[in-house]
Amino acid sequence: MPSPFAIVCDFDGTATVLDVGDEISKRFGGLEHFQLQKRLFASGQLDTRGIIEGIYMHVRAPEAEVRDFAAREALLRPGFVELVQAARDRGAPFYLASGGLRQYIEAILEAHLPADLRSHIQVRANEGVFTPEGLRVRFPGDEASRLAGCGVCGSCKRVSIADARRAGAEYVLGLGDGFADRCLVQFADRTFARQDSYLQRYCDERGLPYTPFTEMFEAADAVKRHGNC
Repeated sequence: MPSPFAIVCDFDGTATVLDVGDEISKRFGGLEHFQLQKRLFASGQLDTRGIIEGIYMHVRAPEAEVRDFAAREALLRPGFVELVQAARDRGAPFYLASGGLRQYIEAILEAHLPADLRSHIQVRANEGVFTPEGLRVRFPGDEASRLAGCGVCGSCKRVSIADARRAGAEYVLGLGDGFADRCLVQFADRTFARQDSYLQRYCDERGLPYTPFTEMFEAADAVKRHGNC
């Protein structure tokens, strides 16, 4: 029977303590180039899709080296494992929806989560194309994102929310921290926004409801308790 409940969770800076994609860019593409891309994004010269492409363009390391670096450097946010466990225990779909790259996300999950929890996660992410000329990005979710009304990031989280609802979810819990997580607030039924993040400031400025978090135990508890209160 389809679950009436689902979770849509961002990855970098939400499920992880650090933004691993940023760390990959700085390590393999150079800090100066990374900082330039961030300035271009902050000034509006790059949209979300543009900065995703931009931060990786100087990364020439092979895929295996990038995966190893990500698995070694990443630290899952406290409570993330418990959140996935709670979702699995109640049969609630768990969408890990990210503007990052599938390859390093999967490497981190393989290194830090047991197989039974990994198998419950549906990863929705972009694809890295590793070439000697630089790391390029493919956007498998771009068409679905545009059809859903978002043309700026190529991997809109509203697509995962819509998929969850089509699968039977009447209540969607979203978790995020960044610019690309604004759709979570608009389309999820409840949003957890990381403390001191862009998403929290966005919500505060617009009077949008959210639950702040630094660890994910409260979200895990919300999954356990939903419908039982």
